[in-house]
Amino acid sequence: MPEVNEQELKKQIKAGEFANLYLLYGDEKYLVKHYTDLIVKKTVPDDFKAFNLHIYDGKDSDIDDIANATEGLPMMGEYVCILIKDLPIDNLNAETSKKISQIISDISPTTIIIVSLLNIDLKTKNDSSKKMLAQFAANGCTVNFSHPTISQITKLIDKKAKQNGCEFLQNEVNYLVSLVGDDMTTLQNELDKILSYKKEGRVTKEDIDAVAVRNVQAKAFDLAKALTAGNCDRAMSLLDSLFAMREEPINILGAIITPYIDMYRAKVYLAGSMRAEDAAKDFNYRNKEFRLTNAARLSSKYSVTQLRLFLDVLSDADRLLKSSTVDGRLILEQTITKLLLVSNNEKV
Repeated sequence: MPEVNEQELKKQIKAGEFANLYLLYGDEKYLVKHYTDLIVKKTVPDDFKAFNLHIYDGKDSDIDDIANATEGLPMMGEYVCILIKDLPIDNLNAETSKKISQIISDISPTTIIIVSLLNIDLKTKNDSSKKMLAQFAANGCTVNFSHPTISQITKLIDKKAKQNGCEFLQNEVNYLVSLVGDDMTTLQNELDKILSYKKEGRVTKEDIDAVAVRNVQAKAFDLAKALTAGNCDRAMSLLDSLFAMREEPINILGAIITPYIDMYRAKVYLAGSMRAEDAAKDFNYRNKEFRLTNAARLSSKYSVTQLRLFLDVLSDADRLLKSSTVDGRLILEQTITKLLLVSNNEKV
């Protein structure tokens, strides 16, 4: 069976027409967990879990124990369910790969095996991964849960908001995603907080700002805005808050670099008589097209030459953080000062 999407998996579960093998993986861990739990719930009643549900850690469990469990018959239920969490598919030795291949190629009709990558990522371009994916697809269902599109996120937020007597419009959805990212676990947590705070009515940006925790990227964008506005105190204050979040200097720099790259791309596209958003097609801005809109606004006061100088300053900082023993915070503070100098057309 080829890879199926989320909608096809939903149909299977609703109809009770289960495959004997599932591989659930992808960037969206919230959905990996959701459908792992749902398949387990639908195939093994709570009263019989002690008999018919066997859970293994894929990194530590003995493959022979798993193989033996797959041969058991269900007791007072329809299925034996084998849940293998975080099996390192792209890093298995030859012997383990062979045993896994044997297990999944000969599954009893009363056995359902779920391989759920809840905490690890699958390198799908790895040769060993491709081989194992092909084997899983040939013997069951593979489902890759990528981050949902902004349209899907909007529908989910709209549905939950209405269930709680609130209204969430598109501009506010975009704003929330720009602050916390498109990871569904984070979005759900922040949405619960916002709806609890709002209680009823239309959610505004002010409501979101009141309770949502801004991620590192959002704070870095705020820092870029402070720099373009020439507000050194605000920029240093935001740097303080990033360190307070216990982020590593190299990660902070990476987050700061992003809005400057966005500005450069937006500026170049606009200079070429295109829209800033057109860069989204060439540079994989899925769910993040708003970044280019923001970048176009921020870049309007700069020349292409200045934007290149910004990137030179940031490149130098990256090299220093990776190759010198100078304190990371000092390097970042000096970098902010240099960015302000470039912003004011002063010599660095």
